[in-house]
Amino acid sequence: MPPSILLIATETTALPVAEALRLELRAEVETTPSRRSALTSLRRRDFSLVLIDEGLATADTAAADLLYQNSGAALIIELNFAISSAARIVRQARAALIRQTQDQAQARIAAASAIHSELNSSLSSLLLESEMALREANPAQEPRLRHLVQLASDLRDRLRP
Repeated sequence: MPPSILLIATETTALPVAEALRLELRAEVETTPSRRSALTSLRRRDFSLVLIDEGLATADTAAADLLYQNSGAALIIELNFAISSAARIVRQARAALIRQTQDQAQARIAAASAIHSELNSSLSSLLLESEMALREANPAQEPRLRHLVQLASDLRDRLRP
């Protein structure tokens, strides 16, 4: 899935940058000339990256803060489009998208590890409690509790690396 980029800058500066981003990053680029229309775009869909001209961000800091608050998971980069070449902006966008991908991969690994640990802990508790219940079980309960112990043990074994 190609990255989606919201480009907030005046039309004359945004068009060449947007075209360079489309060509070099194969990105879906939406351009908007104002903070207000950018907020509408941010509320309408999610973006991977938001590039904003510093001039627009510093002209109204309260509006810029709203952009940050409504950007969701998108990275926001403020650039001076007047002194930055399209090639430089593309390099910075590429680097930001790579960082974002790496951060997401690390977050997935951490989440999987946390889930794995929680499952192991829960299964160990279930196994311990069912083994204790099995010791005190009457003959009618014993087959079901043995089955429960076996299931919990099998699941725990499957979760081992």
